[in-house]
Amino acid sequence: MKYLKEILIVKKEEIRKIRRSSEWIKPAVKNTEKEKGSFLRNIKREKVNVIAEIKKASPSKGIINDRLDIEETVLLYDKFKSFICGISVLTESLYFKGDPENIRIVKKKSKLPVLRKDFIFSELQIYQSAALGADCILLISSLLGKGKLRKLYDLAENLGLDVLVEVHSVKELDKALDIGAQFIGINNRNLKDMSIDRKTVYNILNYSKNKDLSDKIFVCESGVENIEYIKSLFLSGINTFLIGGYFMISKNLEKTLSIMELELKREKLL
Repeated sequence: MKYLKEILIVKKEEIRKIRRSSEWIKPAVKNTEKEKGSFLRNIKREKVNVIAEIKKASPSKGIINDRLDIEETVLLYDKFKSFICGISVLTESLYFKGDPENIRIVKKKSKLPVLRKDFIFSELQIYQSAALGADCILLISSLLGKGKLRKLYDLAENLGLDVLVEVHSVKELDKALDIGAQFIGINNRNLKDMSIDRKTVYNILNYSKNKDLSDKIFVCESGVENIEYIKSLFLSGINTFLIGGYFMISKNLEKTLSIMELELKREKLL
């Protein structure tokens, strides 16, 4: 939990800076004119969808790609729209070495919808996300009380943003469902010790199998590194996968993406 406490301190200072700047609010209001739901609309129910991530580092591994060229990476992701449905941009600065301005860079180079992945605690961060051009934001259920989660969720939707609500347990899933979340990410990573348990997603799916969740879109996050795991989850009802580290550590990203596309086609997942 040490890194979460440190991130919270940094986020509080970032929020103070946003509050002191008036540049975010007016552009965000204009953002409400854009068509709502662009991220969700780009997810196809009948095939595998991948949200491809851009991140330079992580709390568990440190720097994972010190030569990251965002523009070059985005152009590669764009070449594989057969399975890449959106781009996730890590904007947290302390541990992930991200920057909110990276959203603008991605939006200039790609027509794929963009998810801002960060630790969002404040309404001001949501206004900022909208002003930067994000199409979707991440809200982490475990870090927000139900009332705050609902408030942030509703504001994002009112600004025309889709919202990916991240859960790690059945309790958090119920909280997400209670606020009406449609787009739900199941994270296999334990935020307390950063370990990955690929069974987490199956445990939550088993818990929810008697619920009518036909209108929900589930995303598997963390630990997605091979087609066998993707195929198993696809057959269990999950068709969307957020993949970051696996792409970022690749020495030849174009080749990695090409192989994944071929394997998905071979398994008739595209």
